[in-house]
Order: sequence, then C-alpha cells, then structure tokens
Amino acid sequence: MRALPCRGESKSIRSIWGLLLAAAVGCGGSSGPGIAPSQNEGGSDATSDGQGPDGTAPPQTDAANLEDSAPTEASSADSGGSPADASMLPDAGDAATGLSDASDASDASDAAPKEAAPDAGADAQGCGADNTACNTGTAAGLCESDECSTCTDVTDDAHCGAAYAGAYLCVGGACTPGNCRANSDCTANATGPLCGVVTPLMCGKCTNDSQCAGNAGGAVCNTTSGACVAGTCTATAGTIAPAACPVNAADICCGTTCQPAAGANACCSDATGADTYCTTHLAMSATCVSNVCTACPAVSNGQYAVDPTSGSDATGTGSSTAGCAFKTITRALQVIGEAPGLATTITVIGPATVSAGESFPITLPAKVTVTTSTGAVTVNVPAGRIGFMLNAPNSGLEGGTGAALTISGQAETADYGIVATTGSAASTAISSLTVTSFLDDGILVENAGVLAIGAGVVSTLNGTAAARRAGLHVTETGSAVIDVPSGSTPTQFDANTNHGIFVDTDGSITLTGVVTSVTAGTGTVTTNGNFAAGIWVQQRPGTPSANVITGLISFGNTNGNGLRFFGGSNVRVRDSAALGNADNGALVSVNLGVAGGDDISKIDLGTAADAGAGYGGNTFQEALGAAGHNTADGICLDVRANTGTLHAEGNMFGSADCATTATALTVEQGACGNGSDLGIVGAGNDIDVSLCTHP
Repeated sequence: MRALPCRGESKSIRSIWGLLLAAAVGCGGSSGPGIAPSQNEGGSDATSDGQGPDGTAPPQTDAANLEDSAPTEASSADSGGSPADASMLPDAGDAATGLSDASDASDASDAAPKEAAPDAGADAQGCGADNTACNTGTAAGLCESDECSTCTDVTDDAHCGAAYAGAYLCVGGACTPGNCRANSDCTANATGPLCGVVTPLMCGKCTNDSQCAGNAGGAVCNTTSGACVAGTCTATAGTIAPAACPVNAADICCGTTCQPAAGANACCSDATGADTYCTTHLAMSATCVSNVCTACPAVSNGQYAVDPTSGSDATGTGSSTAGCAFKTITRALQVIGEAPGLATTITVIGPATVSAGESFPITLPAKVTVTTSTGAVTVNVPAGRIGFMLNAPNSGLEGGTGAALTISGQAETADYGIVATTGSAASTAISSLTVTSFLDDGILVENAGVLAIGAGVVSTLNGTAAARRAGLHVTETGSAVIDVPSGSTPTQFDANTNHGIFVDTDGSITLTGVVTSVTAGTGTVTTNGNFAAGIWVQQRPGTPSANVITGLISFGNTNGNGLRFFGGSNVRVRDSAALGNADNGALVSVNLGVAGGDDISKIDLGTAADAGAGYGGNTFQEALGAAGHNTADGICLDVRANTGTLHAEGNMFGSADCATTATALTVEQGACGNGSDLGIVGAGNDIDVSLCTHP
C-alpha cells in the first residue's frame, strides 16, 4: 500500500509569501511529518504584486488569495521563532538570482515541508539530519546534505526503513512501503515466505495453487506454511481412490505429485482404472476428467466457462455444455495450470456477481484472458485485497459485448482494482471494463509492469476525501499504453478523488485518443471531473522515458489543472484539449528539492518542427465567460527565474488559432490566476506561442 498523500487541497494562492509560509507548515497547515507521496492539486504560486523573493520584506498577504490554504503565519516550533522549515523561505542565493524555492500554491497542500517534523532548532535552516524522512515533492525521500533527495534503490533500503519507522524499501527513488523484492527476502519472515502474493512488495502466504503459477518453488500451495512447493507425495500402491495431498487438503495425491481436484468427486485422471473408480464411486455413468468424476466433457480448445450462479467446482469441467461450467475463476485457473500450451479464455457467464469462493487477488498466468458473456458481471473484491494481478505476458481482462464487466472496491474498502507488476515483451491488456470505488488507485502499474489499455475502460470514484487516489497510477519503471481510435467506446479516467492519471518516479505513458468535441469535453480518452489534476506527470529528472499524449480531453477538473507537468519530466502533448478546469489548462512548475527539477527542455506543448501537422494543435483556453474557460490561465509557466522558454507553438486560445494566424494573446506577468491565455512566473522566462505573440 502507498503512504497517504497530503489531504488538504488548495485553490489559487496568488502571493508567493503566503505560499512560502503555508509550505513551511506543510499539509493543511499542520507541522506534522511530511512523509507522504505528493499527489494533491491546486493552483499556481505566482505573485499578484510582482514582488518575488528579492531579499525585501514580504508584502502583506491578501487573505482573499488564500482560498482553502494553510495559515498565513507558520508556527514557531523551531527555536528562534523561525518557521518550521525555514529552508522554504527565500535565501541569499534567491535574492541574487530571483529563483523561487516554491513551485506552486498547490504545494501548500500537495508538497509536505522538506523537514519531516520541527527539530527544535537543531537545523532550522535545512532539511534535517542525513537519512531522515522528508518529501521531495514527488514522493517520500531522504535528507542528504541538508536537502531532501530521492533515495537510491536497494542501497537506501535500510535508511528508508529507519526513517519511516517500518517496512519500507527504496523503489524507483522513493521510500515505499514494502519488505521484499523477491521470495528470498521472505525466508525468515513471519508474515509469509512469498513476496507480493497478496500485497505488492510485502511478504505473505499463498492460500491456493493458482497463486503459485510460475513460482520457482513449485506450483502447489502448502497451506500451512504459505509456501509454493513441488507437492511431491506417494500414493498407496494398488489403491484407486485418491489420497489427500499432505500439504494442501484441496489437492489430491496422484502417483507422486499433488494435483488440483475438488470435493468428494475427486479422482486421478491419469491413474489406471480411474473411470472404473468413478462409475463405482458415483454409481452412475461418469469419467475422470481433470481429476473430477463427472459426466461433463473435457475442454480441449482452451475455452473455459465459469457460471457463478449455476456452475459447479465439484463436477464441472469448464465446458460450455449445460451444467458443466465451473463456479469460480479460481477453480478454472487451477485446472488450466500455470503454463497453458495455447491461448486460453475464461468466460464468466452473467448476469452474476463474482466473490464467494474466489481467492483474491486473482492472478492470471500467461496466455489467459478473462472475459464475460450473456449479462453484466460484477467482481466484488473483499476489503483489504487486490482484485486482479496481471504479471504475465499475453494475459488480460476484457468485458464481452452486452456483458459489462465491473470490478468493485465495495465502497472503498478493497485496495486496488487491477495491478500490473511485471514487464514483458508482450504486454498485459485490459479493455471494456469498469474499475470503481477502490480505497487506493483504481489501476496501478508498478515495478516494471507493462499494461495496454484499450477502448471502453472506465476507472472512476477511486480513493476517498481522506486518502485521495487516481484512476490510473503509473510508477517505478512501469509503463501504460492507452490506445483508443476514433469511433471506439471512450476510455475514461474521470471523477476520481485525486488525479485521473498520475505518473511519477520513472513511470511513463503513451496515450493516443481522438478529441470529438473541444467545447463539450468529449473524446475517446478523457480525464474529466477529477478532484485534482486531469493528468499529473512528475518524473525523476535525468533521462526519463517519454510521455507521449495525443488526443486527450481533460475537462472540468474541480480543484486543479487539466494538465500538470513538473520540471525534469519528459512530456509531449499534441491535439489535446484542457478546458473548464478550476485552475489552469496546463501548469508547468518546478520540481522542488530534486536536482534537475527546473529543467523544462523536455516538456513540449508544440514546436515549429510540427508546422506541417498544425504545431501543437492543443486547445488551452476559451473566452472569458465561456463554459470551457479555465478559471486561472490557459498555460501557466511557474518556475524559477531564468529557467527558460516553454515550447507551446501552434495551439488554440479561444478564437485564436496560433497554428495559422498571428494573434496577440493576453498574458499575466509574474503570476497566474486572472483568466488570461498565459501566465508567466519568474523573470527571464517565456512561453513561445508562435505564430501568436504576447506582450
């Protein structure tokens, strides 16, 4: 599970000094630990009076510009009456260069102070002692040489554990809850010998054979120890009736190996006389199929049926013949095994609810796809569990035609809906399904996970007001490819309690959609109506993987920006629209506390190189009073002085099409928030909007 983000959201704070004081006390004005990943949203941190951190005394803070913000005066917890994190205030270097130590007003709520807690004056001017907890603005970090920094994977595992007083590892540069990377890390762990079997990066115990698919220890779950084992056994010579597997009562001993079976009708399908045993045992015409005495035929084409209402795990074979379907997906996976030789489909017959008898998370092996038919199917994930784990190539989830597939967190009690954890040449895939009402992110792509997201995917209403979460979260070295062509059922990351799409650390996305109506906010891929940002990208600076966004609609996000990009990230946006948002259409801001966090050279909202294709082709602002007008500005560049020029050439601002006509745009210099086309913070910075111009 991820640590919780700061909970208080803020709207535009127009005074840099109000921001700095708010940032000094952390989330919602609290001076408590600032250890959580930063995901929350708000407006931009510009000065309305043009007075930046220039070494002069701060101007009076205008209370009207502090909507939902932290108090205007930081507590004096550190000795000497200094703010709790005086390092956030302007320093001598800033006075000389005009640089700001704050990125935006949302950071009054979405970036905890560098210092994990007031230190009674021991280090009032800096981050704190080395290897203590802090927040980089991207995630939970470690103090180093008086600065909050990302951690170093593996090397800083022990430091993360000490700093955050618990089971933490350094994963993708962030201190992340976890105590294992591989099963070998769990050898002596009392909670279980398997890494990630229930919760990513946490040791746990298996409860059924399907959780052992592909495990090096074996394909049978020892239900006492929770380990995956080879499941060797010895059947009594000359005995036809199967014996119980000594390590798993759900399995039977056939020859020298434990094999999956079900209930009183179990048999050894590869044993001599098995069919005779079934006839004698059941006193009916039956054969031994997949270790069960049944009158149903075997499945030979890789097409298995699951009927949660009328199926049977005791006598079913997964055949589509009437009365022969399995009752649970879990049983189907037992029979299919960890390495099916051909592409395999499990079809859940609706209308139905999937829950009873299932073992969560449901982990799909390679070449296995779960789909639906006949009627709507709802998978109710139990509290504290994950719905589906996708960590094998060519596996996936897809709702069938006329048979909607919904994966439900049951009123925000279950953890994640779908988790993709392992990279592969052939990615896992999802389409035509809804993920809703999870306590954490609806869809999580982590570690080196690769997830292809097709048409008709909806991830909505995930997280709570106290624990805001995203529809899609791509982190560590995970990647997601979202591809929804024209005419397809839209894919929507809408109405989540935090961001629609959240990309951090070394994650990346490739998004390809089609805008159908700029003013109505419709298209084949949307991030609309989220509490915070439609899409938030905050990668680790250096050589981040490219985020390529084409044809996205981000409309009407209620407490933040349509698009939010941090310095050091690698983002290219084309033919998209960000309108009707509570703050800016697009906000580009500095990534505080991180080396290279002010690099905007890889953030591309449109360049002359694309002149033949209409430059950027994005729409960032509508006329004042129009339904699509962004409350703050169309594009806000909120970075340190002399950072550079943001490329945003050939885009639309109201009736001004900068790809074809030289039009003068409205601009707010030194601030963002008055409804202009552009807002530019930091002397010496600029936004290139050719062919258009600005004062």
